[in-house]
Amino acid sequence: MSYSVAFFDLGGVVVDVESDRLVLQVSQMLGRSFEEVHGAVYHRDLLLPFELGQITPQAYFQGLQQQLKLPWSYEQFLGAWNGIFSENRDVTALMSRLAKSCRLIALTNTNELHLRHIQSTIPSLSVFSDWIASCGLGCRKPELEIYQRALKHAGIAASEAVYVDDRPEMVEGGRRAGLTAIRFESGRQLEQELRAIGVLR
Repeated sequence: MSYSVAFFDLGGVVVDVESDRLVLQVSQMLGRSFEEVHGAVYHRDLLLPFELGQITPQAYFQGLQQQLKLPWSYEQFLGAWNGIFSENRDVTALMSRLAKSCRLIALTNTNELHLRHIQSTIPSLSVFSDWIASCGLGCRKPELEIYQRALKHAGIAASEAVYVDDRPEMVEGGRRAGLTAIRFESGRQLEQELRAIGVLR
């Protein structure tokens, strides 16, 4: 089997995410429980529209302010909201090798702020020829539609693509769309699996 495109998830694969960092910071500042703050930050009626591009970053921030009585300015929120990422250098080094033999495309559920921050602060991700994000498409993994639209955007058949994600339900969604999907666990494991299917030599 010959693969021309590799789709990569971002959070948990290409970048490490300290997902509790913001919640802990707000919890300690406000003297509220971790669970209460976590529930507000990740509230489906607030975060989901943000990840689907249905509300602006400012609207998400205002919703969070109202729920938690958050005293931050928008700029303070931005710093904390974006300060949870670090590059997974094992994966980005692997990607730079992989880019010699196939096209790399980001395929991610994320919001506009996180997407822009990752794009602007991790230079090694210039190996991506394109970025496909839920906030730009209005649909998200593991819905079949996002994989189909990603394939259409790339101009390829599902049989020509490899897809890497850390979450089982996303991997299964990719497989339902016909992609050769790999669940990411570590850089070493990913390298071995990419070699096993012949996409990396």
